[in-house]
Amino acid sequence: MKNFAIEQKDIIFLDIETSSLRPDADILEIGGLITDSELKIKESFNYLIKPKDITKSDPKSLKIIGFSEDKWKDAKDLEEVLKILYHKFKDKIFAGWINHFDWARLEKAFFDIGLDDPFDYRKIDIFSMAVSRFGIKNLGDKETLSKICKTLSIERGKSHQALSDAYASYKVFLKIINYDQEEVNKETTENLKIEAYTDGGAINNPGKAAISCVIKIKDQIKKFSQEIGVATNNQAEYLAIIFCLEKIKHLIGKEKSKNSIIIINTDSQVVGGQIQGKFKILEENLFKYFIKFHNLKLDFKEIQINIIPREKNLADALVKKVLFHKFSTLI
Repeated sequence: MKNFAIEQKDIIFLDIETSSLRPDADILEIGGLITDSELKIKESFNYLIKPKDITKSDPKSLKIIGFSEDKWKDAKDLEEVLKILYHKFKDKIFAGWINHFDWARLEKAFFDIGLDDPFDYRKIDIFSMAVSRFGIKNLGDKETLSKICKTLSIERGKSHQALSDAYASYKVFLKIINYDQEEVNKETTENLKIEAYTDGGAINNPGKAAISCVIKIKDQIKKFSQEIGVATNNQAEYLAIIFCLEKIKHLIGKEKSKNSIIIINTDSQVVGGQIQGKFKILEENLFKYFIKFHNLKLDFKEIQINIIPREKNLADALVKKVLFHKFSTLI
């Protein structure tokens, strides 16, 4: 991906969910991603916020965001969250989908607790960029983010959840700024298609763990496996995919990676589903692996994730060999 930078500023892709569409509505969720100047994710955050007066909320809004007392039982006070985020947000560029809605409410919330607007004065509205670049029919439709994700073949997580919406906006933004270059590549560059199988497993979960991958590049087959210490099954599955992508980059080089389509076959319903955007990442310790996968994904033209039966996973035997024969292999 080409470097993208606004004076080397970090960018925050941010979304909030509120108790209604009114300007004085309670903020009930804040989520987002912080990227560096090359748009690689540095960290993510997501906070559920205690409502000040739930009786003043719009029932439709609460239903849309999935509000329930049980889900929000561990929510934090808004002031506490804003003080945590203030330093994260300071002097960073705010990017979002129809971002005036979110920014206006956050600016007021910071003002109400005696803090100034922490963001850089420049803002990026991804909705306006998408309309300008691609056009969207029926702009009265409130599900325009879902619509543009479908148009651009972007996997969409659950809508109206702050972190999920922020991540979807981020992916749309990447598509927009890379769109012209992708069109040129379609016409001038032959894409290298690589198929790979990955597997990861742990004894006792968590326990001794191993990862493996089988990589098919044209008429060559490469096999790799190694122990990774103590981990859970899901951690091992993520690390196996990351391990595989790093091996592919090493085998074909950085330049060829940019024009490569990688097909990853995994038998993990959980990890495969999370990467595809079908499942929410509920275990906090997995999100760092998801971010690492995503940052690696930017080095390739395209990565496809297929979920396959375990008996068809060519990497399964390699993991078992490491775990149960008590030695690592590197072929």
